[in-house]
Amino acid sequence: MNAEIIAVGTELLMGELIDSNSAFLASEFPSLGISLKIAVKIGDDLGDLCKGLESALLRSDVVITTGGLGPTSDDLTREAISRYFGEEMKVDSKLLKDLKEGFAKRGISMPKTNIKQAKLIPSAIPLPNPNGTAPGWFVQKQSKIVIAMPGPPLELIPMWKNYVAPRLSSHSEGVSIAIKNIKTFGRSEGELDDLLTHLFRQSNPYLGIYSKQDGIHLRAIAEAATFSEATSLIDKIQNQITEIVGNNIIWGEDDDTPSKVAINLLHSKNLRLCVSESYTGGVICGLLSECELYEKVFYKGTIINVITLPKTKYSDSSGCCDKSCKADVHLNVSPLLTETDEPNDFGDVQITINYQNYTYNVSGRYRLKNIRMRQRASNHALIELIKILNSHS
Repeated sequence: MNAEIIAVGTELLMGELIDSNSAFLASEFPSLGISLKIAVKIGDDLGDLCKGLESALLRSDVVITTGGLGPTSDDLTREAISRYFGEEMKVDSKLLKDLKEGFAKRGISMPKTNIKQAKLIPSAIPLPNPNGTAPGWFVQKQSKIVIAMPGPPLELIPMWKNYVAPRLSSHSEGVSIAIKNIKTFGRSEGELDDLLTHLFRQSNPYLGIYSKQDGIHLRAIAEAATFSEATSLIDKIQNQITEIVGNNIIWGEDDDTPSKVAINLLHSKNLRLCVSESYTGGVICGLLSECELYEKVFYKGTIINVITLPKTKYSDSSGCCDKSCKADVHLNVSPLLTETDEPNDFGDVQITINYQNYTYNVSGRYRLKNIRMRQRASNHALIELIKILNSHS
């Protein structure tokens, strides 16, 4: 099935809000066998919404709208869908009752303006929204599907997972989708594209390439009659990728993050970690602290002010600890400073790891005072730690 997304709201066009919903939905579609063709933003104008909906349904099987389901006069998504299908909206007694009960639980009376949120057209099935006042719509008519969901992600995401995705999966019966994200670090996007050109030309499995903060991701999507067959296609292309690029640059898969993989490896080896950061300014410790097993493996973390570091020298990787430090692994990230360094200059950043009486050093070039560069360097350091831990049994 082909799909389009219409993100509704003048605030999106004005740059007041970022459309994160379209990104979320786009990441969800492949597993349902849905191909996203177009995603657009349309303001709170009934004429524009009707035109956008009409043109989208000429091209695609499924159209999903996000936003415009509020109670105010500028929330016009329902009106646009109603006009397109030529059906009159009427108040649904059950939806109205549920709305009133929801307001009563909060100790307030329901404003009259909210009555419009209880309206439906005959072809619409209401989608429950326990996290807000705006029910969604699922409309299937004339071999087309229109799904209207609320704009706030805290409402949209549960509605999608609990009510929309299960309905759409029934429309993809007979087709099974398998997806694998292969995460690499150490080769540029251009290098990988050149090495894997013949694989990118395949249609099934489809292989995409994406540059991320933690390296270059390769996303394989396979389609087959059964999930087992689709998985077999994924396994085949994954083996081809590993054989071509080498296993040493592949650090994770799917939902893996450098911090989670590093923490899990440390825990599996019963190791404690000590971190010393100057260039990254605490970003590494922050990433690690979000992991479930963080408290079981993290021994100590220190942030060193770069001003106190000696010029033209890297800081000592064990400088944050005394001889009684009980950590098994020491990780340090420090810039190589010179007298002429300016905030926007690129400089060498050294990653030093002490483990099992060995010292490992690797460096990269990063802009000295840039938060995105610090985040990338933090991921780089954690991925180097993963490589070292994997290389020692």
